[in-house]
Amino acid sequence: MTLALGRSARPEPGGGTAPLALIERDRRWTARASTIAGVQAELSRIWSRAALEETAEGLSEKELAAGRGDPHLAGRFDERGDVRVRTRTSVLTLVVMAQRPETVERALDAVNALATRHPSRAVVLAPGDPDGPTRVDARIFCQCTLSERGGSETCTEQILLNCAGEVDQHLAELAMPLLIHDLPVVVWWPDEPPIGRQVFHDLCQLGDRILVDSGGFRDDGARHLAGLAEVIAAGHPTVHDIAWMRLTLWRELVAGLFDHPLLAPELGAVRSVHVDVSRPGAATRLTRAALFVGWLAAALGWQLEAPLVARRGSDEQVATYRAGRQAISVVVRPVPPGDDRHLRSAGSLVRAELGLGRRGHDVRARVTRHADHLLATADWQGAQVSRRAGRLELFGEAPYLGEALDRSGRDRVFERAVAAATRLLVA
Repeated sequence: MTLALGRSARPEPGGGTAPLALIERDRRWTARASTIAGVQAELSRIWSRAALEETAEGLSEKELAAGRGDPHLAGRFDERGDVRVRTRTSVLTLVVMAQRPETVERALDAVNALATRHPSRAVVLAPGDPDGPTRVDARIFCQCTLSERGGSETCTEQILLNCAGEVDQHLAELAMPLLIHDLPVVVWWPDEPPIGRQVFHDLCQLGDRILVDSGGFRDDGARHLAGLAEVIAAGHPTVHDIAWMRLTLWRELVAGLFDHPLLAPELGAVRSVHVDVSRPGAATRLTRAALFVGWLAAALGWQLEAPLVARRGSDEQVATYRAGRQAISVVVRPVPPGDDRHLRSAGSLVRAELGLGRRGHDVRARVTRHADHLLATADWQGAQVSRRAGRLELFGEAPYLGEALDRSGRDRVFERAVAAATRLLVA
């Protein structure tokens, strides 16, 4: 086992690094271990050393005076001129299942982006060859960052567990000793989770909340979405879904159109729903479209009459709902993304349109994606009566991970949408 200490200095406006050692905003420590007990020992060693560090040691009185006069540093000195003891500030344990090397990088980037907002101990599980020799190669990264606004420090830990062999079958047991006692545990699958398999069940039992991205479910996503619905129905753990979060602006814009006094009375008279989804390759992914339609169905009390099936001689998928005597047709159509790089993700919503109207009225409400923003418009009897727009979040996962970490309770609207989407996809 080895212990290495690294530092990252805050640059001065004119370039270079600050002359005072205490100007450093970030301090980093790294270590390596081959057992979980070794990881625990290295963590204890790192924080013991960090607590004893006196970065003011050896500074002249002039330098100490300059440090106390810096608003970023003044709060870090005690009466003797030493630096206050650092403490870990984790508010949760984040367990990440990273099944591919590129997923490890994505996950660590997202965790680092949220370090000050959601300081945590992140345990990244990176299973390797299950048929190879059993091994655990743990890399430990700890960091304390000085706030720009004052002298407080935020300290976080990241533990990357590269493992292989028999231990790959017991990932929950591997992670369990590294959970921080009495703090929430969030389990995140950046890639498609193995729903229905033992490793998924075991890690679900480990967490208070799980985070998945159903938009990445292969094919129509029916089987995995049904498994997710079973987890939700069981009541534990709480489920969050990045695909659902990406639909937030779509749902807000559609709902907002019906704030118009001409349109509000027509909402109970929907006749059709058309959804276009991006298909950059051969695969057609339907989960996000199903969640959107499932949200409408659950919110408006529609009853499913016929689930999604492929229309003969076409790439379209069609379904039928009923609201009282009114039949509601649903069409999901895959479309090429063209030159829009924002639509390269299979299954991303491109356009959604509702056809509705009472007593002969013709009403069209639609939301269309244009690069990084959405435009919502509504026509009543052929005349546009409402128009709204909104900017989408960047494609990265950090904002959605942060949102999931902010929410501890269940999202009942999401849960009802998942149940409806599952029925829509599963014949």
